[in-house]
Amino acid sequence: MQFPKLGLIRQIFEQGAPADARAMVRSELERTGLLDPVRKGQRVLITAGSRGIQCMPEVMASLVAAIREKGGEPFLLPAMGSHGGGDPLAQASIVRHTGLTEELLGVPIHEELETVQVGTVMGGHPIYTDKAVVEADHIILVNRIKEHTEYIGSTESGLLKMTVVGLGRWHGAESMHQLAVNISYEKSIQAIAKAFFDRLNILGGVAILEDHANHLHRLEAVPAAMVFRREPELLEESKLHHAKLPFEQLDVLLVDEIGKDISGAGFDTKVIGRIMNIYEKECETPRITRIVLRDMSDRSEGNATGIGLADFVARRAVDKVDFQVTNTNCLTAVAPEKARIPMTLPTDRAALDAAFRTIGLWTREKVRMAWIPNTLNLEWLAVSPALLEASRGLNGLELHDGPLFDLPFDSEDNLPGLKAFLSRKGVKI
Repeated sequence: MQFPKLGLIRQIFEQGAPADARAMVRSELERTGLLDPVRKGQRVLITAGSRGIQCMPEVMASLVAAIREKGGEPFLLPAMGSHGGGDPLAQASIVRHTGLTEELLGVPIHEELETVQVGTVMGGHPIYTDKAVVEADHIILVNRIKEHTEYIGSTESGLLKMTVVGLGRWHGAESMHQLAVNISYEKSIQAIAKAFFDRLNILGGVAILEDHANHLHRLEAVPAAMVFRREPELLEESKLHHAKLPFEQLDVLLVDEIGKDISGAGFDTKVIGRIMNIYEKECETPRITRIVLRDMSDRSEGNATGIGLADFVARRAVDKVDFQVTNTNCLTAVAPEKARIPMTLPTDRAALDAAFRTIGLWTREKVRMAWIPNTLNLEWLAVSPALLEASRGLNGLELHDGPLFDLPFDSEDNLPGLKAFLSRKGVKI
């Protein structure tokens, strides 16, 4: 099959001045007095998630230093639901892999898990956390505010989710998702978060907002009494800086990799327009006929959550799947659809061939195809002639000079990653 030639386009994102995460944390702690209740010798739990948030080491270092100045004894709680198969040692390892090490921060990472029930919600549904959470003198939530991969609501991924899934750990996350089947994600998270705020020693949180390039835009310390009111406002602000595909309709989307370090659902579902959740509203845009997945991020450590969102997948990605870890994550999230293995083809060429055979009638000139590294890095895209033409004159898009090129298959009918290919062409992404 002859695939369309491709050209390069670049999304021009607003570039702010480099943000000083350490200074921002200091300023926000002083503005809000978030640490005022901390006394000498008190243990202060800080949530540490599994996402690759670039500014997190600096944010944590500044927060830890400020707690120590108050005489507190900070420690990190791996706060990631069932990621790492729910194993506490594996979760501590994931925290270290995000750059939050004992050597960098000089604080311990909690490596145990003793589940305790802290109450019930909605007429008797049990809610859980870790014994270390209950025993902490103070709790500080740290998370990025962004759209959630599983639902659309007034609050999505942020401090409240970190409260319920993070502090809840494996069993708490499972409890929340089970309740969500009956009453929706948003209502489940809100109900359990309220119960946690009523019962636990939560001082508040540090909310991180990123720009289109996933760099720190700004952050805000939010005292506990303000979290439920402030988070919906922060979510709306974050949407202004959420990078998305510049097209509302595609025939074929080729994606180099998925991973838990990229998004909680492997793919950012709001980027690909597929949530695939039987009890939540589906995205309206973009509309993508076929998604082809080439690989899985090494940093995902075999967790293939979200692989089921693709239509076709190359064998190399399936060979990396740790089914125990993936199944645990998807069962905990009550989302078995995300663990389904799509039609698997031996090579990238074969996977693309299958996709193009299932999009109806097309020509190389009119088919709408895009190639991206992953759903987190969307500055540079390789696109077909029809999308190049559609890009002309659009605000925020720049067409790259140079001739169109064929998909760079090697002798075994596989492709390099788009980043590697563009690097060879002298384009840095």
